[in-house]
Amino acid sequence: MPKLTFASQSAVLAALACSFLYYACSNDSSSSGSPNAAQGGEASGSGGKSGAGGSKPAAGGSPSTAGARNDAGSAGTPSDAGSAGTPNDGGAGGEAGLGDGGSSNPGPMKVSLHFKATVGDQAFACGTTYTGQGSTKVSVEPRDFRFYVQNVRLLDTKGNAVPVTLDTRTPWQTPDVALLDFEDGTGACVDGNPEKNDVITGTVPSGTYSGVVFVNGIPDALNHGDPLQLPAPLQAGAMTWGWLYGFKFLKAELGATGAPSGDAEPGLGLVHVGSTGCDNALDGGMPDYGSPPKVACTEPNRNEVRLEGFNPATNTIVADIGALFAGIDLSVDNQCHSEGPSCPSEFAALGLDFTTGAPTTTQSVYHVE
Repeated sequence: MPKLTFASQSAVLAALACSFLYYACSNDSSSSGSPNAAQGGEASGSGGKSGAGGSKPAAGGSPSTAGARNDAGSAGTPSDAGSAGTPNDGGAGGEAGLGDGGSSNPGPMKVSLHFKATVGDQAFACGTTYTGQGSTKVSVEPRDFRFYVQNVRLLDTKGNAVPVTLDTRTPWQTPDVALLDFEDGTGACVDGNPEKNDVITGTVPSGTYSGVVFVNGIPDALNHGDPLQLPAPLQAGAMTWGWLYGFKFLKAELGATGAPSGDAEPGLGLVHVGSTGCDNALDGGMPDYGSPPKVACTEPNRNEVRLEGFNPATNTIVADIGALFAGIDLSVDNQCHSEGPSCPSEFAALGLDFTTGAPTTTQSVYHVE
């Protein structure tokens, strides 16, 4: 047997050491800053696309939008690949790829749902005239457009509706409800205010989403509260009917720019949607409008909008007030306070059954772009 040299003896000893001390000889990449194991999602902190314009700080300094919308990559995958960060509000890098040696727990993902108001295919703006509106194709000017949203969910790749946990973002949203406001108090929008809001922010479990579901409404537990005691955005005085009937879930108004003849008043299309059939006079007498109902309102009038093909990182939810009034003669006075002859057409456009106040499966006001 040949005699081992000093170098050969050293190699044998090193091999024996490796067999007992595995980590002394293993690859150092898992503990020395591997770019795959622990640094995923850096792309989400930069290169974001800013939120839709028009949102302004409200009184008290709170911004009405929530930062930038990130298009840098798909929703983070819990793996070592460290794919580009989840769609968020332009904050710190995404959580994809975090973990120890391959395992990960990405936690919640920030999302921003961007809305845009239109009159047909044109952007909604107070003080602007729009031609060819309603069933009689008249020229109109916006007077109001705002609505509440509750019960927001995103659709995952299996079609499951995953709840969005809403941020507290004063004065536009609480964890229970958000207010989208597209008027700015100019032109014919005389009952409005300068501040606008076109975004809802919150968190969902990390994943891939391809649709959105939401309701125009306010949770029943809040709908009949005292607006003076409730938090913003439930302090918007123009959006309430008082304690008995609660809030207007949606307020949309278009006014004709000219009268149809002589001394006639210009036409008006108006839709105020809220719960009806609310009562607190169980003996059949006159109800007390300054008190909440004692039984559930018989027509809740809360729709459920379901939109496929929606990615919160890249898509926008369009609310078309023109589609809402498409079947209405806007050359004359046509007002729907959740009661009235013009309501069936407008309720159908919103996805509501006018007779029962229940949601239907079709609507024409909202779509994705």
